[in-house]
Amino acid sequence: MPVILFESLRPRRLRQRLMVLVSAMIALSSCAVNAAEIHLNVAGTFNPPGPEQTARFPNDGGISRADLATGIWSMSVVYDDAAPDVDPDPYVGRFSNAIKSAQFTVGGKTLELPVDRAQIIVSDGGQGFPFRESIKVVVQASLPAGTMRLSWIQLSSQARTTDLRGPSGLLKSDALPPFEQVAQFPTTQPFDRFLELRVDPVAGESKPLLYLSSSALSATATARPATH
Repeated sequence: MPVILFESLRPRRLRQRLMVLVSAMIALSSCAVNAAEIHLNVAGTFNPPGPEQTARFPNDGGISRADLATGIWSMSVVYDDAAPDVDPDPYVGRFSNAIKSAQFTVGGKTLELPVDRAQIIVSDGGQGFPFRESIKVVVQASLPAGTMRLSWIQLSSQARTTDLRGPSGLLKSDALPPFEQVAQFPTTQPFDRFLELRVDPVAGESKPLLYLSSSALSATATARPATH
């Protein structure tokens, strides 16, 4: 009798283990289906810089004066919307492994930007500004002139006495928001949504060699099945 009872437990344990395995496979499959590659495109115009604005930027700095004179630029980024938040701050989401490819075009010049220096930063009233929420896509690259920083920035601010942290604001947390919000976050005013280019000298001086900013832009984002 004891032998029969011992043998009867084995199939039961096997079924339990199989059920756990199947559940885990379903969960992984669900994550794979939900993950997507987001293609974000920002394009528009800027005021071409005058000679006084480019006086410190070298002729062989990585972007020609002819391309700057066109006043046309764009940024294209592909990112994984299932990337984890690597910032422990409960009100700041930092997705440093999200971006899979990034390009910057000014005039007829297209630069392939390094993804290991790219990140998406979501502030749900964090970074010392509880009255402000923001979504930023930031990419850095090395040019012959120095360090280039390209940023797609969108801000939403209230009175300084307002606390937007948590579910009270437009962002319910510091999680990566839907791709529609990454492209078109409801900013407080039109100038709170802008593309910014800054090139700093290698020596690390506070004054940039080149600085451009514009809100004359259109932005779109589309989701495609993840390829990883």
